[in-house]
Amino acid sequence: MLKTTAVLILLSLPAIVQGDACPEPHTPISDIQGSNDHSPMSGTVVAVEGIITLDVRQAGGFQGFYLQQSADHQDDNPETSEGLFIHTHFREGSQGDLVRVEGRVNEYYGLTGLTDVKNLAVCAHPGLPAPRPLAFPTDSRDLLEHLEGMVVALSEPLEVTDTWNLGKYGELALAPRHQFIPTQLERPGPGIATLYQQQELERLLVDDGHRKRAPRPVPYPPGGLSPDNPLRIGDRVHNLVGVMDFRFGDWRLQPLGTPEFETANPRQSAPERHPDANLRVASLNLGNLFNGDGSGGGFPSSRGAASSSQFRAQLGRIATQIKAIAPDILAVAELENDGYGADSTLVDLATALGPEWAFVETAARPGNDEIRNALLYRSDRVRPEGSPVLLDAGAFRRWHRPPVAQDFRLANGKQTLTLVAVHLKSKRCSKAPADQQDQGDGQGCYADARVEAARALAQWPKGVSRRLLVGDFNAYAREDPLEVLGKKGFTDLIRHFHGLRNATYRYHGRAGTLDYHLADELLMPHVLASHIWSANADEPRLWSYQEDRPPAGHEGMPWRASDHDPVITDLRLD
Repeated sequence: MLKTTAVLILLSLPAIVQGDACPEPHTPISDIQGSNDHSPMSGTVVAVEGIITLDVRQAGGFQGFYLQQSADHQDDNPETSEGLFIHTHFREGSQGDLVRVEGRVNEYYGLTGLTDVKNLAVCAHPGLPAPRPLAFPTDSRDLLEHLEGMVVALSEPLEVTDTWNLGKYGELALAPRHQFIPTQLERPGPGIATLYQQQELERLLVDDGHRKRAPRPVPYPPGGLSPDNPLRIGDRVHNLVGVMDFRFGDWRLQPLGTPEFETANPRQSAPERHPDANLRVASLNLGNLFNGDGSGGGFPSSRGAASSSQFRAQLGRIATQIKAIAPDILAVAELENDGYGADSTLVDLATALGPEWAFVETAARPGNDEIRNALLYRSDRVRPEGSPVLLDAGAFRRWHRPPVAQDFRLANGKQTLTLVAVHLKSKRCSKAPADQQDQGDGQGCYADARVEAARALAQWPKGVSRRLLVGDFNAYAREDPLEVLGKKGFTDLIRHFHGLRNATYRYHGRAGTLDYHLADELLMPHVLASHIWSANADEPRLWSYQEDRPPAGHEGMPWRASDHDPVITDLRLD
């Protein structure tokens, strides 16, 4: 989203006066707004009177102020708004002042306002109008039209559902309740689109009254985002009073004061190992870990870090997170596919984890994609048994990254575990052929390819038992690939222990599981616990290594090491 504002053409020689009352006549704001989303007076020069409710003429602001009709001049028509945005550089007037403005009615991407202001009169100072109570969500976004530009007060707190643009534009997306990807909870089908639309109706952006990118300090939470003052998905926001605004294609609240934030989803330490477990397996999508040329140069990479310093920050954050989990075996996805030599990214990762870490090396290159799956392990705790195998035929000839399978045994153990690292094709529709296009059922593009891959995984490798399929399946919990594997005897361990209302990933503020640990029937008696550590997806991307201006003090944190959360399973093997 490109956040810009209109170029204003201001007439010269403004007439600015101050007195006790605004002169008559004037055009009611409700006549300008009308009863739909297009002003019936667009292009007309008018004079309006009202109270300045929010002044956003500050540096980097929206170059104007919000005006609301004084109560004694309102028409009490519930279908029309009594608020208007005034585009002007004139500095006279402040919040709570009654003013008279003459200018031209203009529509700017759905926002009705006045431009070409040539007269501004400050008449009195009655103070701010009482806010209109607003129960959110509404049945239709159109019902907010009658509140455009007006001061409102939300009757209930809202929950933070998306922080994607917090560091970029100073925005938060709020909703009355947690929003899940519909196919996380429901089977795919034509009704999924209706659920998406309902979620959109339940969203409201809270803005910061600025049009500039990368506001610093970050406006939310109060006091500024910092390691000691985090903001996470699921936190709640109270005392929401502000101007109902429409710009850049969304309804948003421009607060009149500082909202109150409640920590409702606090950070948690990595899950403790089950007391009876003697083996811990973890998996993590690394979010494109690329090391340039392996010698400190070669940046920006085709994916991932844009500089050597970004790579070091990314690798350090990932290593900190993995060490906190303390796995014995680790499966990773979105690792640069650059071999096993001293300058490879895999060697850099193993080195960052510590001298006890080793990795599985396949005889053949694991596919032709820029990224690959890989397996690492604590050589002081487990031993690989036999040689690893790759699946790069059949369903895995294209699109998906070839799975890597390896048998492992405890250092002094008898039983083996076959671990399979998986990363299936994403839902993105770029270059999707006709037979892999989005079918409108909520599964996105390449859904058939993921189903075909799931069928192949259910039968691979041949002749092994106690299999654990782990990694990024790019399918939510009720989608077809998980249904296929469930019918083949594989248990989704997170769903088994914790139900469906979980997430390892967020997309446009909606939560769901893309990452899984799936155990076959013979392994299930050995499984003691399985967890998602919500260390990444619930955190603002502002903490990401890719952000140019993250808040100070983020170095050495485990948070937001990737955009996916790690999945962890504790087992007991003989």
